[in-house]
Amino acid sequence: MNPRSSPAWLLSSVSAARELMVKRLGADSLETEVKRAMKVALEELDLMRQELEAQAARLVRENERYAEFFEYAPDAYLVTDAAGVIREANQAARELLSAPRDEVVGHSFSEYIAPAEPVNLLAPTVGLTLGGTAQPLAGRARMQPRDGRALAVEFSARAIALKKSGARGLCWLIRPAPRP
Repeated sequence: MNPRSSPAWLLSSVSAARELMVKRLGADSLETEVKRAMKVALEELDLMRQELEAQAARLVRENERYAEFFEYAPDAYLVTDAAGVIREANQAARELLSAPRDEVVGHSFSEYIAPAEPVNLLAPTVGLTLGGTAQPLAGRARMQPRDGRALAVEFSARAIALKKSGARGLCWLIRPAPRP
């Protein structure tokens, strides 16, 4: 998110404008009509600030709700950057990979792919991260969680904009494959 579009920046800008208006109202050089217009504008500004504060509080609650949904979703979700580094992993993903957060986030997704699979699994994702297609990628692969047991999985991946940089990354949905 651009710092200039954040609620805190907007609220501080409104506060700064309000302070300037209050100082200007205190000046003796203002005409009565101008003072009255400024007081009306100040009241409107106060109403806008109250509405902005309420909107900011709603946005914070929605963001917390989304983060909680992501973390506790029943399916494994990973977010990787264009280089395949895991940026986010929910609880189900960490359980699937048999690893704590610090051994997953910041590590390469390829560390969790069975030795024979990386090219087959990761090569098609290049087109997604470069913007070649909007269609999600789906398939089956073998993963290698930290506990050493190979695991057949079904996955789908879709290109997304990463929240901090805006660069393209991938959101992965991973499920254990049904046994034949």
